[in-house]
Amino acid sequence: MNLNNKQILLIEDDKNIFELVKAMFNSYNTEVVFKKDGKSGYKEAMENDYDLILLDIMLPEMDGWEICKKLKEKKVYTPIIMLTAKAEEADKVLGLEIGADDYVTKPFSPRELRARIKAVLRRSGNQTRSENNNSKVYNFSEFRFKLSNDDKSISINNQLISFAPKEFALFEFMLKNSNKVFSRKELLKNIWGVENNQEIRTIDEHIKRIRRKIKEKDINNKFIKTVWGTGYKFSFKEDNHED
Repeated sequence: MNLNNKQILLIEDDKNIFELVKAMFNSYNTEVVFKKDGKSGYKEAMENDYDLILLDIMLPEMDGWEICKKLKEKKVYTPIIMLTAKAEEADKVLGLEIGADDYVTKPFSPRELRARIKAVLRRSGNQTRSENNNSKVYNFSEFRFKLSNDDKSISINNQLISFAPKEFALFEFMLKNSNKVFSRKELLKNIWGVENNQEIRTIDEHIKRIRRKIKEKDINNKFIKTVWGTGYKFSFKEDNHED
């Protein structure tokens, strides 16, 4: 599991732990946001997107158990690794029962924590988080997509791109059906709701515009790839031979 370009929220009252975690990710271009009490950590987790939450149990103002339970009740599906000085089996079981994805006992080595994080991110790889009815987050491999239906924008690894409504609908449809090949006629029917062959080239024009907008953000992937003689598919692997 690639740890590059991730966003991690650390809710922990020990700044030494923050410095350790921050140093772990210095070479990965990964941001670690630090909150030192339960209430501010919970608020941050509710208001912003993260690939992973590292959550201490013994916190001022709101403990880790309560934070984890509330996040799951609010249908926040961000993976959570609990951090604690307690090693009792009952505590570990409780954490897992209320929705934590893993449990790391302090003191831990950077190597152990890194391995746990990789394993949790691998398990949650294609998980979708619905922030609300108008915003969704998709995590695929090293790519993270946040789709906002309100303004038809898509954030790819924190690079914000504005799309026209049909461009947005086309991108989302193909993202959700990644690696499946669609003919132009199938895309026209699914996105435009018509089967008029005279309109078939509108697909090509929309995909050209989508690719151009992605390229303008220096993102080295077209995502929507041409399948010669057939149509298009959404793929995370860049094909250098494609026009």
